[in-house]
Amino acid sequence: MQQMLMTIVLLILLSGCAQPQVEQPKANGTYLVIENSQAWAVLVSDGKRVEEHGTVIDVIKLPSQHSAVAASYVIETPNCGRVQWLTERADAADGATTLMSLHNNKQLGDAGCVIGDGLSRVWTVLDYSG
Repeated sequence: MQQMLMTIVLLILLSGCAQPQVEQPKANGTYLVIENSQAWAVLVSDGKRVEEHGTVIDVIKLPSQHSAVAASYVIETPNCGRVQWLTERADAADGATTLMSLHNNKQLGDAGCVIGDGLSRVWTVLDYSG
């Protein structure tokens, strides 16, 4: 009898410790990957990855600290046409920072263009060109 009572008390205590599964965070990010003449615009949202492959049309890097634009990347894609990303300089208390933004064109709203979903997101450029 005493053993059964202890078992019930133990089960009640342990049931208070049981917690539901916590949802794991999912990866999110937007990346412009450049490798020589090839480019990929990659969007990762809730752990799902979509990408748009393209060709590099132009890359301009401005070393001057007085310029508002640090770099410009233009790629051509089959579904989105020509798309431009600008790295903008912004002064901060701890030094100069950059913000990579995608600039809109008419084709970004087309159904086949996955890059349009990243208009409001901050982009990271990974330039693997020599």
